[in-house]
Amino acid sequence: MQKTQKGNLSILDRPILGGIRLDWWTLLYVGLIALAIFTRLWNLEWRAYCHDESIHASWSWDLYTGKGYRHNPTYHGPFGYHITAFMFFLFGDSDYTGRLAAGLFGVGTVILMLLMRRWLGRWGTLAATTLMIISPIMMHRTRYIRMDPWTILFAGIMFVAILHYLEKRRDIHLYIIAAMFALSLVSKETAFIYEAIFGTFLVILFVVRWWREGRFPWKSAEFDLILLIGTLSLPLISPLPLFLVYKLFHLGYRITDYSNQGIIRSLATFIPFLGISIAIGYWWGRRRWLIAAGIFYLIMISFFTTMFTNGQGFASGMFGSLGYWLEQQEVKRGGQPWYYYFLLVPMYEFLPLLFGLLGIGYWARGALRALREHSRARATEKKGAIAAVPEKAPFVSFVVYWTAMSLVIYSWAGEKMPWLAQNIVLPLIPLAGWFIGQVMEKIDLREFTERRGWLMVVLIPLFILVLVTALRARPFQGTSLDQLGETMRWLLSVMMAVGLAVAFYSIGRRLRASGIWQALFFTTLIVMMALTFRFAWMASFTTGDLASEMMVYAQGTPDVPLVMQEITEMSLRLTGGLDLKVAYDDESSWPFVWYLRNFRNAQYYAKQPSAPFDAAVVIVGLANEPGVKPYLGNKYLRREYRLIWWPSETYKDLTFAKIIKGIGSAESRRNFWNVFFYRKYSYPLSQWPHVNRFAMYVRRDIATQLWDYGPEVVTEEIVLPGEEYEKKLRQVSPLQVWGSEGGGAGQFRYPKGVALDAQGNLYVVDSQNHRVVKLGPNGEHLLTIGGQGNAPGQFNEPWSVAVDAEGYIFVADTWNHRIQRFSPDGQFETMWGIFGDIGGIMPGDPNLFYGPRDIAIDDSGYLYVTDTGNKRVIAFDRDGKYINQWGGPGADNGRFLEPVGIARDGEGNFYVADTWNRRIQKFDKAFNYLAQWPIAGWEGESVVNKPYLAADAAGNVYATDPEMYRIIKFDTKGTVLAVWGQFGVDRNSLNLPTGIAVDGQGNIYVSDSSNHRIVKYGPIQ
Repeated sequence: MQKTQKGNLSILDRPILGGIRLDWWTLLYVGLIALAIFTRLWNLEWRAYCHDESIHASWSWDLYTGKGYRHNPTYHGPFGYHITAFMFFLFGDSDYTGRLAAGLFGVGTVILMLLMRRWLGRWGTLAATTLMIISPIMMHRTRYIRMDPWTILFAGIMFVAILHYLEKRRDIHLYIIAAMFALSLVSKETAFIYEAIFGTFLVILFVVRWWREGRFPWKSAEFDLILLIGTLSLPLISPLPLFLVYKLFHLGYRITDYSNQGIIRSLATFIPFLGISIAIGYWWGRRRWLIAAGIFYLIMISFFTTMFTNGQGFASGMFGSLGYWLEQQEVKRGGQPWYYYFLLVPMYEFLPLLFGLLGIGYWARGALRALREHSRARATEKKGAIAAVPEKAPFVSFVVYWTAMSLVIYSWAGEKMPWLAQNIVLPLIPLAGWFIGQVMEKIDLREFTERRGWLMVVLIPLFILVLVTALRARPFQGTSLDQLGETMRWLLSVMMAVGLAVAFYSIGRRLRASGIWQALFFTTLIVMMALTFRFAWMASFTTGDLASEMMVYAQGTPDVPLVMQEITEMSLRLTGGLDLKVAYDDESSWPFVWYLRNFRNAQYYAKQPSAPFDAAVVIVGLANEPGVKPYLGNKYLRREYRLIWWPSETYKDLTFAKIIKGIGSAESRRNFWNVFFYRKYSYPLSQWPHVNRFAMYVRRDIATQLWDYGPEVVTEEIVLPGEEYEKKLRQVSPLQVWGSEGGGAGQFRYPKGVALDAQGNLYVVDSQNHRVVKLGPNGEHLLTIGGQGNAPGQFNEPWSVAVDAEGYIFVADTWNHRIQRFSPDGQFETMWGIFGDIGGIMPGDPNLFYGPRDIAIDDSGYLYVTDTGNKRVIAFDRDGKYINQWGGPGADNGRFLEPVGIARDGEGNFYVADTWNRRIQKFDKAFNYLAQWPIAGWEGESVVNKPYLAADAAGNVYATDPEMYRIIKFDTKGTVLAVWGQFGVDRNSLNLPTGIAVDGQGNIYVSDSSNHRIVKYGPIQ
């Protein structure tokens, strides 16, 4: 066989490692990159999606599935949506692939440290790479689908390209800078901060060169970079003068107005800036500027217009990106104090922070020395004693400036969020790595090893541990076993400390002072690296979705994926796929929009639906639950979960005095240590206060088919309660609405019971104003009775009023535990009753009341009072003389649990709202039990879920259902005739309807308690 000529070898015939020098350094970096890949890409799906992640992932999925995407600066640049959609295209959509791009860019940020080896040196590169891998903030946050991972990588590459151009002045580096600048801008608006930091540093370099050379250095590399970045930025900062004019003159327009008029106004500013940019660039260097600008604008326009499919994206990207965040500066999202990052960064990044600060000191000392030498050289310059200064990129000066400016700018900015800390850590790590490298280069490792320096490194932390144990012990306190054990622990610690001190002396003699300092350096570095990796592992793999982590913000709780797992299993069992009908509201939409993306029958109903639900599962945020419950009826089982939570922010009111006080308090120090080291607070996560919750409702008939759903489910077939209510649900508009919140005439605070007299006047118990108000037939104010107090004629949160045939007024003065009678003109006449609990014993003392709630009057003028807390009904004559009592606690016929409303029909029959038994009981005129019917409502046992009843001339019964925000009309046998009402504050809605009365014409009066008004309806057929 003829041999292949060497020059004709194919790429497959060439040695794989032919150009790679395989040594221990190479193997070490291979291992570090493998660790970076593991820590950034392993188990990305385990943590629940947070609020913003679900938005980014959902919009990326929309782009991937052809639903489109339109740039909106509120949710940052388009690059993240495009790259995530590309991940979905390659690997399918999942919780893992949604975060895959962020993880890959996190690996890229680690590799970025290798690109700085020219300036970091061998040991500095190793240190910076290691620090970047184990960084808690970088590891944790680059496992999120947010815009920061790509922004910081593009900015880092731009930084490296700037350094290369300062040294080599190759045009290719200008084009890389243009590309990276554009990519960072289409990623996130923090690119403008990078532009400001890099640009101002270059200006400083330019001024220093000008000062050194004594002439304007317009042909310098610094000048090239300033013109390039400046001309590319100039059109994009055109919103700034527009914003300043808007602020100074209080003009009525917004920069982010994308109407035709708004776009014309913005273009009128943008185009002149663009023209100036082109003119300067053309003068500076036509060919290279046109290439750089072409790369820049091709990237910008392509992404902002979603590959030329969204023309408005040009406006929202070119001047909306900066414009929106200029408008948002005063919003101060998160409300964090200026010192926020001075708390967050040291809590996680204490290792690079310590060595970075040492590096700044080390650099400053060298810079001052160089400045003195330069001054001496300038003094002898005329004598020709100064040589040409070699061109070298000021790497250390650059990262020092970058770190300092990042901390200042992000601390000043209105929005301070944990993910923005990445922008501070990014330059801090190479700064710390450079300093560690400088120290390592000066250490003779062979000599250090031969002098047993590593033994000293092991003994130092052991000595500290023993010393702390001895100091914390309390010896010689007594002779009990525990006290003797404490004494022995102290003696052993002291003995070990003495032994270690002897060992230190022996080794220290060999090491000398320099060796001891080196041992302290290694000990500090190794211990802090171990602790840093511990915190990074915790934040990324164990507590990354818990609010005990300070980096967590608006994070989905562990409950969310558990609920989704349950819903998915439910759907697979019942439909064989993802066809289960699931409804969700605006409070729970993020993150559930993402999680339910593949459920074909998922439906969004905003704050409340327009009709009763037929969904198998309903998800509702607790804020919307009051408005949703009426549409659920009693057909669903409810469970409550945590949706989104936030970290504790007790530091927001921190002062110097509080810090000093905390340092002096042993309990405060202990609490701080528990939070810092263990992420453990004084209250458990189950009681975490900073959390939004949601409820999941599962339809009862669905739940019976899931044998492991829970103990609420029985095995026999369930007939869904409340379906007849849904069939009778109707939209009813009121005839009149009276009142508003307040204490004046015509105003109410949580009105409760209502009653009518023979003339058609309405009496309203104005509960929280502690009075009874008499209104005319048209709502005009006629009379006010009472006021807060316990004297005769005063009230303490009354709940009910009744008027007899002669016009006398009787009031259930609930929390004064009495009944009061007033004359027709509102004058106090008599009262009876005191507080007492009869303990369920019947008959009980009739003079004892435990929260009387309602009154009904029969034809003889007798009063029937629901003594709610004592679970009975008591009859009195109009003077308070005891007649009889009925009831007692229980669920048997004629017994009650929380009887509230009581009403009487035209035939003299009584109806009682037996609230906690969830039924209406019917009694004859002698109060003998006749019948009952259940209520598919009255579920809660809160202090305001107190239903009232009324009856009309035909014997129909009306019941309020306060926490279902509706009214129910029954016939005399309990058949549902009509249901109306929905949660809300508008004219056609109700908010905790309580008292109810019906006049002779069938008009219905309802106290809309939490809307602080009275609503009058016409007859309901």
